[in-house]
Amino acid sequence: MGLGSIYAKTVRDSRRAGLIAGALAGLFMLATATPFALEFVTVESRAQLAAQMGSLPAVIRGLLGEPINIETMGGFLSWRVGNILPVMLGLWSVLALSGTLAGEASRGSLDLLVSTQHARRSIALQKVAGHVTVLVVAMLIAAVLIWVAGVAFAVLPGDEIAFADALGQVALYGLLMLAAGAASFAAAPVLGRTRAVAIGLIALFGMYLIAAYASLSPTIDALSPLSWYAWTAGHRPLAGVADWPSLGLLAAVTAALLTAGVVAFERRDLGATVAIAWLRMPSLPAGVRGPFVRQFADRAGIAAAWGIGVGAYAALIAASADAFTESLKNIPGIVEYVKLLYPDIDLTQPSGILQLAFFAFGSLMVGLAAATFLAGWASDETRHRLDLVLSTPLSRVGWAVRSGLGVMAAIALTAGMIGFLVAVAVAGQGGDVSGPIGGALTLGLAAMMFAGIGFAFGGVIRASLAAPAAAVAVVATFILDTLGEALDLPNVVLDLSIYQHLGQPMAGTYGSVGMVAAGAIAAAGLAIGAWGLQRRDIGG
Repeated sequence: MGLGSIYAKTVRDSRRAGLIAGALAGLFMLATATPFALEFVTVESRAQLAAQMGSLPAVIRGLLGEPINIETMGGFLSWRVGNILPVMLGLWSVLALSGTLAGEASRGSLDLLVSTQHARRSIALQKVAGHVTVLVVAMLIAAVLIWVAGVAFAVLPGDEIAFADALGQVALYGLLMLAAGAASFAAAPVLGRTRAVAIGLIALFGMYLIAAYASLSPTIDALSPLSWYAWTAGHRPLAGVADWPSLGLLAAVTAALLTAGVVAFERRDLGATVAIAWLRMPSLPAGVRGPFVRQFADRAGIAAAWGIGVGAYAALIAASADAFTESLKNIPGIVEYVKLLYPDIDLTQPSGILQLAFFAFGSLMVGLAAATFLAGWASDETRHRLDLVLSTPLSRVGWAVRSGLGVMAAIALTAGMIGFLVAVAVAGQGGDVSGPIGGALTLGLAAMMFAGIGFAFGGVIRASLAAPAAAVAVVATFILDTLGEALDLPNVVLDLSIYQHLGQPMAGTYGSVGMVAAGAIAAAGLAIGAWGLQRRDIGG
């Protein structure tokens, strides 16, 4: 378990993703705490909010959970963000644990490792331990930022958040994320990576949906005992209530799934999988016809996973649009307040609700998806595959441009799947699907812009900076959009966000200047990256 071990390498490989996940969890809490502290500054306004939220329709309460002590800062944070946060961040754990053994086995990179003195059990255990370590660090970062939110935005008595309560809350988030990843890990040695991703996504979203919609159908309610979201619904330390036995049960199930994955890896032939034709993520055959096809083929499965994950969340919001609209009407002044901020949004349409409740979150998730695709693109150089590729007649510029376009195509696939799922949900509500589809494609265009920034850094400086540069740009833009006005930043600073210039695309209003700028930055970034790669030594 030393610095040169498999465990240490797993930690090193995952550290950036873990830091981003922890920072995002904490930033979501900060972004939620800011308007709460600014808008609800009296005991009376808090009591009115709690009464109104308690009377929300069952479909809305299902998505957010039962409001517990939401008149306090901690209670409101755990209610407003608590259910969906581990679902979306759980994508990281699913993708990481589905590929940590099965993905490497399919690429052949484990063949040499298992021929050494390392036992298979040791390899698997160290891989799992590395991921768990990074996940724990991520949740510690989130706990610190949650505690900071309580310190910085406490307005009334009871708003302060004890660090122990923050730790108790993120312990739940970490286990919910890890449980879905553990389901993928258990399936991967038997079914292979793409089918393991599908299993993980079913667990990730299925458990959430069972708990969210249990009150709407006796059939779904009968499945509640299977959902770990239902088990742990009473564990909300930020709201002043805890249910540690339920957390212990979830930990035991997660440990059992991880153990099953270790045993399966130890006993099965390396890379041998069971084919189940109907259970797999959409993917393409491995590309052998050039950098574009290979990059797109390698990213297609993960791009589809991101699209399904984010698109399913957007579809839930669209499917709940009618109930959401009715609940807004029951809150005095909220419709007028929203119309003042967003005069062009029709809150009676699913497209308007999507622009209001999904677009900002979707922009963050699709941008981070683009950063993960860049990490795969950069691995060609950092893992020295590019050395062999460039020994052929293929030029550096040709490789950079064509492989970069493969990454852009993967981003388009993610956006397209989001658009498809949202369109199905909006059509089911009788709404116009053109706006939501255009909004999803606009998210993809913005993500391509961030990818262009990553290409420029990766080509000019070094490949390992491509994904971090894009991720930093994505997160910085999200912070600027969510906290900029609350912090009274000048307009010249707020206008640095590309989303200030894209209009309200989910509602069918587009900003042509922003869209042209996003496309131009994406193209320029790819060109600069190709120019930089031509001028520097390769090697990571």
